[in-house]
Amino acid sequence: MSGASRTERLGSERVGKLLAEMSAQTTFSLLVYAIYSITDTYFLSVGVNSLAAAGASIISPVLIALGGVATIVGVGGASVVSRALGAENAERASRTVANTHLIFWTVALSITVAGVLFIEPLVYLLGATDTIAPYAVEYGRIIFLGAITATGYSAIVRADGNVRYSTALWVIPVAVNVVLSWVFVMVLHWGAAGAALATVLGQAVSAVMSFYFFFLRKGRSYDIRLAYFIPDWAIIGEVLMIGLPSFLKSISAGLVVIVTNNLLRVLGGDSALGVYAIAGRLYAALGIPQAGIVQGMQPLVGYNFGRRRFERVMRAITLSLRASVVYGLLASALCLLFPAALIGLISTEPAILAEGQTALRLLSLAYPLSGVAILVAAYFQSLGKAKEALLLTLGGMLLVKIPVLLLAARLFGVNGIWASEVTSEAILCAVALLMLRHEQAKAALGWSVGPV
Repeated sequence: MSGASRTERLGSERVGKLLAEMSAQTTFSLLVYAIYSITDTYFLSVGVNSLAAAGASIISPVLIALGGVATIVGVGGASVVSRALGAENAERASRTVANTHLIFWTVALSITVAGVLFIEPLVYLLGATDTIAPYAVEYGRIIFLGAITATGYSAIVRADGNVRYSTALWVIPVAVNVVLSWVFVMVLHWGAAGAALATVLGQAVSAVMSFYFFFLRKGRSYDIRLAYFIPDWAIIGEVLMIGLPSFLKSISAGLVVIVTNNLLRVLGGDSALGVYAIAGRLYAALGIPQAGIVQGMQPLVGYNFGRRRFERVMRAITLSLRASVVYGLLASALCLLFPAALIGLISTEPAILAEGQTALRLLSLAYPLSGVAILVAAYFQSLGKAKEALLLTLGGMLLVKIPVLLLAARLFGVNGIWASEVTSEAILCAVALLMLRHEQAKAALGWSVGPV
């Protein structure tokens, strides 16, 4: 199927069918990554010890920050590309792709230099104890050195309608990562450094695949010329503005992790940090399908908004919200009924198994609500409404999640930290739905209706 045919499907086939297809494939991609994340933690927990797993968890805000850089060019670029393709402006789409590469390479190199120079004081700032810090430094130094490989172009590939290749961009590198992690940690006993090296090499495979897709593949929708890499400040500004909410969401999510780690260090020490490394990883992994729904929805909304087929836009967000809530209920039920079995997938230490069940149960109460705010924020991003998306993402983290977390920890200790997630998500859900209702009321007055 040609690039044009794939993108035209976004405006012609049934919204429900397209959403199911694109969400399923993106969810599959993300679930593969979640499997890697869980197995990586398992290798460190069993192949080394829970302190090594906690050390890798301490570095997670760094990975979140790198993911934020990738996301700002991925989400921002995908929004611009989707609308450009919908408006049949292939040159603008090509210029956008070139400029997203330029942004990412510049920022990633800067992060590498800063991270390598300041890794040791950084791990203590992130919440490491004296016993966990050596593992965090060992793991983090290699992650920083490989920052340039942490590409974020799968969203732009999906904007082209090429969901299969977007899926491959996740599946193949993650498969390489899992195999190498097993070899380096379980067979060669390279410890935290081995796990980090496997991560960087897996990312390098993704980088090579992205380069092939955009610059070497036949039948591509983009004709990227060398001249397009000259900074186009209008496009760069639009990409950054639209992607900024996702970037700041990632950065603020990293800040939440840093605050959580430091609270756990004070209230529970190494044991609590070990539980967070395990239960927090499971919580994030089981929430992956909701992120898949978000990523499946965005090309549909962006393309049809560009085509001025507004009823299809409304249908996409409605179906996405329903799917996210239903999945959240199922995920919550699974964690409430079988917490010991889930924790046992990653750790065999008795203390982690005992304390992790309570943590996972309390965290899982947030699942039915946790997809709503990110879906509505992604909806605003796809429409090019960066301010609204920014309010939900950055505002939600700084004005809701962190204050609720600090208050809950002060009042209820470690269990308050786990329970704060459902409280903050309930507040964000209510705000997001009010904003969506207001936007749809304005849309009813100003949007014309096209074919579904």
